[in-house]
Amino acid sequence: MEITRCEAIPLASAVEGVEMAFGSGDREVGVQPVLVRVHTDTDHIGLGETLTYDASGAEGEAVARMISVLGADLVGRDPREPTAAWESLYVDVKRSNAWKALSALDEALWDLTGKAAGEPLYRLLGGKTNNVAAYATFPRRQSTDALVDAGAWLAETFESMKITVGADVERDRERIRAVAAGLPDGFGLSVDANTSYSVSEALRVGRAGEEVALEWFEEPVAHTDIEGQAELNRRLDVPIAAYQSHAPHYPVVGHLRAGALEVYQPSAYLCGGVTGTRRVAELVDGFEKQLVPHAFGPLVNYAATLHVAAASPACDLIEFAVYDDSVEDPGEYVASPYVAGDPVRVENGVITPPAAPGIGVELDEAAVERLRLD
Repeated sequence: MEITRCEAIPLASAVEGVEMAFGSGDREVGVQPVLVRVHTDTDHIGLGETLTYDASGAEGEAVARMISVLGADLVGRDPREPTAAWESLYVDVKRSNAWKALSALDEALWDLTGKAAGEPLYRLLGGKTNNVAAYATFPRRQSTDALVDAGAWLAETFESMKITVGADVERDRERIRAVAAGLPDGFGLSVDANTSYSVSEALRVGRAGEEVALEWFEEPVAHTDIEGQAELNRRLDVPIAAYQSHAPHYPVVGHLRAGALEVYQPSAYLCGGVTGTRRVAELVDGFEKQLVPHAFGPLVNYAATLHVAAASPACDLIEFAVYDDSVEDPGEYVASPYVAGDPVRVENGVITPPAAPGIGVELDEAAVERLRLD
């Protein structure tokens, strides 16, 4: 089997923009997928995907061009050697910062490897090690009362939820207390600050989190501030979580040595696809930390991430973004209407990877054509 062509397809978002708090203030972000098709000299086509947040689509088009550049170097290679391909592309990628392009291509090669073997990807990664539960990310900037109402609805499907903070320290402290008090008994809560606080501010918010036994405190300070993360992790009883903003797996070593995090959240669409995420998982497992992949975004990438999660002994939990609070079933994946069928769904709090060969996702070609930006 040989690669004959790599095709990149930037898509328009299928969900409304999401308002999030960042260090520079609140802003609306998009959920803009970039699909990859890796064609071969057989009937098999590999699918991969990355994610951009630029609602204009300009970043998606730029990533698609970089995929085409990197993909040209894969033509003629055997796609069933994704690790060798990753290492071959790494030198160019680390100099060009083209991690999203590499990630999508890597997922497509693993998809082809599974399809050629006739096995779902998690089996090629060593097989299932745990049942993976899904927690609900509810990214809408809503009132405290609305979040409590959402929690009651989400508790019918999930065992915990995550909300965003980062607007104001005192308001966030009160918000955490009020939401936690209003949630059903036994329903967990975590918060994501998207790197909005200083260390001292994060300590104050974290103290409120201790009062209500937050499951974790995500990206409280700048993702590059390993010392600050480590200080918070030492001084707070709430576990510190991060790593969604890092690429690839090499920065994990510094975080592990510093004791910076209890929960590691690699983004497969950024950190090097299946190969990079799997390497993060193995390093984290060696230090007996928890892997909870950041899986905010479209479904091809989500399914690839889920295969890695199911095969990692460090992982028993994965993110599930609930973008629309008007749907009847919050466990329905609404971000990718261009995927055929319903390969991923939360049932009784648990989510399983698709059983079909490879990543296990097929496209609705008419929907792809309707959403494509190029």
